[in-house]
Amino acid sequence: MLLTLVVLTAALSPLLGVPVFGTFLGRDADFALMALQMLSAAWAEGVFWPRWLMDTNYGLGGTTYYSYPPLAHWAAAALAWITGLSPAPALGLAMGLWRLLTVGTAFLWLRRHVPAGAALAGAAFGALLPYTALVDPWMRFAYGKTAAISLLPLLLLALDRMVEGRRAQGIAGAALAYAALALTNLPVCCLAAHLRPLYAWGLGGRRGALRCLLAGGLGAALAGAFLLPAVGLLRHANSASLFNPSWAENLLFYSPPNSRLLIIWGSTLLAAGLGLALLRDAATWPRLRAPGLLRALAVLLLGSLVLTCVVSLPLWLALPQLTAVEHPFRSNALLSTAVAGIAALACAVRPRPRALLFTGFGLALLPPAFLAGVVGLGHPAWPKFLLAEQRLNFARDFSGAYSWEHVPAEAAASGWVAITTRYPDPWARPALPPGTERLPNGFRVPRAEAPVVFPQFYFPAWQAWDALGPLPLRSTQEGFLELAPDRSATSVEVRILPTLWEQIGWIVSLLTVAGLLLLRLPVLRLRTAAPLQERLRRVSDGVVGGPQDQRR
Repeated sequence: MLLTLVVLTAALSPLLGVPVFGTFLGRDADFALMALQMLSAAWAEGVFWPRWLMDTNYGLGGTTYYSYPPLAHWAAAALAWITGLSPAPALGLAMGLWRLLTVGTAFLWLRRHVPAGAALAGAAFGALLPYTALVDPWMRFAYGKTAAISLLPLLLLALDRMVEGRRAQGIAGAALAYAALALTNLPVCCLAAHLRPLYAWGLGGRRGALRCLLAGGLGAALAGAFLLPAVGLLRHANSASLFNPSWAENLLFYSPPNSRLLIIWGSTLLAAGLGLALLRDAATWPRLRAPGLLRALAVLLLGSLVLTCVVSLPLWLALPQLTAVEHPFRSNALLSTAVAGIAALACAVRPRPRALLFTGFGLALLPPAFLAGVVGLGHPAWPKFLLAEQRLNFARDFSGAYSWEHVPAEAAASGWVAITTRYPDPWARPALPPGTERLPNGFRVPRAEAPVVFPQFYFPAWQAWDALGPLPLRSTQEGFLELAPDRSATSVEVRILPTLWEQIGWIVSLLTVAGLLLLRLPVLRLRTAAPLQERLRRVSDGVVGGPQDQRR
């Protein structure tokens, strides 16, 4: 029954499509929609990972996939390619599938600890919590974060195996889970990096926490192809926005909330209250003190709740990497996962199916009630749901589709951050020289004897050359890309190419892959040799006595 409720609520996303931006509906939907459309277009041109999107910021380009993890958008682009859907319905379908995947991954994790029925009940209950079922997929349309929530149970599963293993066993799997999370959503990964050691400590004490820290470091190295360019090019990528001071405005009980935060904070307190009530059913004091899943989930629940509240203010002031999370309420991702695990343990220890079902049914009513309220009480002239083509055109002309965080630093210093928040902009755009050919990741200019300005923002990844060698590029006063040839040049190519940071990142990732494979070799040998040794022992003991078996 709980799983049916999850399927029905998740089906709202593909059925109703991608919501139009509003105060209470689809806040980040336009960005996700246009990013997917541009990524799909890049795939059609043969570019799998277009770190620079030439069509964003109204066609002036931006650093989107230098700082934004691409994995969730790759999945949506693959879904669009397989199904033939346009970006809007493909994104709605992908959102629904990620929400269903959350139940599947949580079930795999919890099945190691409780019977299948209890594991499924806990996984479905966690997926019905308001932050997971309402705030992220509808109110905020946090597509990448919804995908990251579905991967969190896999990280917990990997940590379970790592804590149970000896020596290096399980570290490779945990590192892979951390890397997948880093490639999906950086704020959730950052929060996991701070809270998962607490979970590992709850499972296996200090040894578990230390092994978790080691796995996190290896996971960061494994994701080096993304993380190193993101960090190395930070000063060129409008880095001030990555350490946004708005986190202080989002701490629970710290500042007067707006109506949107009241809904989010209410969801936080409701989930925490349900988790504590279920913990009372599942826990006894001796079990909470002993290492194990119950203690680990209790620590994770309380740690996630503390990070959203004003009591954690010293941590936010002392740990600058936390400010990159920007919104403390994002720790609800880990809070919801903890509540799912506690619900499964409560069902296994003291089954209360009716109470859990009635609570789940009440939670499942929140998303449709919220959507009905927004549609019925919202401004009558504001469109709420549009057909696919209308939805894409709406996003293309809306400033919310182009994140000012992805305007390069040189252009931001020239004033483009303020300009891209409204449309149209007051500055004239440079026109391409006659005969210039647009390439998948740049331009080809037939002849250049004087400076040529392109309708793209300047970024260090741009490079220019002709048959005689490289040509200099620079930023104009307005932040545009300018070719400044020091000689007459013909058939000039101006392209976005991998920077030194990207090359170093790929080297680090490949070396880490090789190291983890070497780490896994002894385990693979043992797994291969153990069945053969057992077979030989049984033959020698006469357990397997047939002539054919003896010959084998």
